[in-house]
Amino acid sequence: MTADLLLINPCSQNQNPMMPLGLAALAAYVRDAGHSVQALDAWAETLQSEEQVKQRLRNIPPPRVAGVSVLTPNLRGAKMIVLALREIFPDTLILIGGPHVSALPDTALDEFPEADMGVFGEGELTLSEIMSRVKSGGALSGIEGTLWRDNGITLKGNPRGVIKDLDILPRPARDLFPIDLYHSHLPYGRRWRYMNEITSRGCPFKCAYCSKSVYGNSYRAFSPARVIEDLRELTVRYQVREIHFYDDDLTLNRKRTVELLERLIEAKLDLIWSCTTRCDLVDYELLLLMKKAGCWMVSYGVESGNDILRETINKGVDRSQIETAVRDTKRAGLRVTGYLMIGLPGETEETVRETIEFADALDPDYVNWAVMTVYPGSPFYFDLKAGKYGLGRLVEDEAGGGDSPFQDSFLIGFEGALTRQRMYELARQATRHFYLRPGKMLRILRDIRSAGQIKQLAKTGWQTLSWLLSPPADQRG
Repeated sequence: MTADLLLINPCSQNQNPMMPLGLAALAAYVRDAGHSVQALDAWAETLQSEEQVKQRLRNIPPPRVAGVSVLTPNLRGAKMIVLALREIFPDTLILIGGPHVSALPDTALDEFPEADMGVFGEGELTLSEIMSRVKSGGALSGIEGTLWRDNGITLKGNPRGVIKDLDILPRPARDLFPIDLYHSHLPYGRRWRYMNEITSRGCPFKCAYCSKSVYGNSYRAFSPARVIEDLRELTVRYQVREIHFYDDDLTLNRKRTVELLERLIEAKLDLIWSCTTRCDLVDYELLLLMKKAGCWMVSYGVESGNDILRETINKGVDRSQIETAVRDTKRAGLRVTGYLMIGLPGETEETVRETIEFADALDPDYVNWAVMTVYPGSPFYFDLKAGKYGLGRLVEDEAGGGDSPFQDSFLIGFEGALTRQRMYELARQATRHFYLRPGKMLRILRDIRSAGQIKQLAKTGWQTLSWLLSPPADQRG
């Protein structure tokens, strides 16, 4: 049966696919508006090659409209999808959207010559209007939040305002996606089935590395009652037993957070969960309530142990706040993950050592060392292109020439005093230093709670260990 709309999540070689909640939200809204929708998650289905994608598309009746999600890291995979769509479905209207398109609306269609239109910003209302006009035969030019061509020139509609009341949105159309294929890496996945969830949009903070091209700076949240409805559906309909909240700052509104936690306790769902938030948005009493409501781990953006570098990224969190949050989280009986970054403007070997020492002193349960990626639309992207940081330069980064265990995608990096290759080697050294300590490894093994985690450890642990112990890329034969 031919669908009005086909939504596609591009492929990736990352072995831990997650539900594309943005596409699921779009699918639900358009479906509620009366249009038939199909979804294809090439990442979850491990469709890596162009021929695999084409073969899969040949088994789908031609849709009226096809929409492809584009993130900067999956740019190459998205281009492959669009090329395949144009070949297999020559008469289908092809749309591109997502963070990359929203961050670079003036050039996005130039990067995708086979695409017909682009969608920038929050997409539900825009996509629904496009579908209505396609069905009615109306003109597609001039729609708010869209890009289109006129005689080869890209034109841009007025920005569409954000949705202020998120409760008007239907629950994400998870039923259109292969839910059994989604999982995560350690330390997540204590219980099966694991799923990701988002309860808010927008972030008012001004971290320089973050792009807010889709949801913007305006914080909006689903009501606690609505969140509980969604979680109940996940636990009853899909038998989900573990959630990770991917909100930028789950605890930003303390009053809302307390109400949500109290409702979660009252609901008595068979569910454990983890979240990400800022060190200045928690306190000991709140953390105790989170623990009571089923939380088992909190992740914090520590970023750097150097105060000047944290100021450079406008983090707005000082050392004492980080130390207090980590200490209180542990005291409340929760696990802690620290997100750490190498490659900020001004980074040197000495500042990296400072961050390693700071991580040792904090002693979180887990760390995630990342080499800084410059995302289009972020303050860093514009500042670096404008030459704000002197001799530093933007480079196309193939994930360290293979020096990352999970990334193989198109990235944009920054080189200052350290080369990208050296940054990846330092990240590997720092990870090795943190995890390959006898006491730390024993604590991780003791933290395993299920057979699924043992399976994950065998799968991703060996991959990571091989990466940690292998020589740098420039020393390999």
